[in-house]
Amino acid sequence: MNNKRSKWPAAQHLQQAADHLRTLDLNLHPDLQDYCVPVANWLDKTANEMAWLAPFRDHEGGYHPWRNATRIAHGVLGLPDPDTCTACHTHNRKAAS
Repeated sequence: MNNKRSKWPAAQHLQQAADHLRTLDLNLHPDLQDYCVPVANWLDKTANEMAWLAPFRDHEGGYHPWRNATRIAHGVLGLPDPDTCTACHTHNRKAAS
């Protein structure tokens, strides 16, 4: 696990997914297990480097990497639509209220 973890709320799902990917899933095909740690490391790195800038708008440079990371994290965690998640995309909090 990465010792440096982001304290920004937007990083929450990315870090949870990274932790989940680092736990061995005995039901996962062995060829796919090789991808878990690198993807977990990428999610942690993305959370650490980008969460403080979230929310991103579609015209900003960080929008696509952040959207991809949140979609992967939500898929790993089995969470619903990441594009409307008020944790990952903090600008949605106003709309959800």
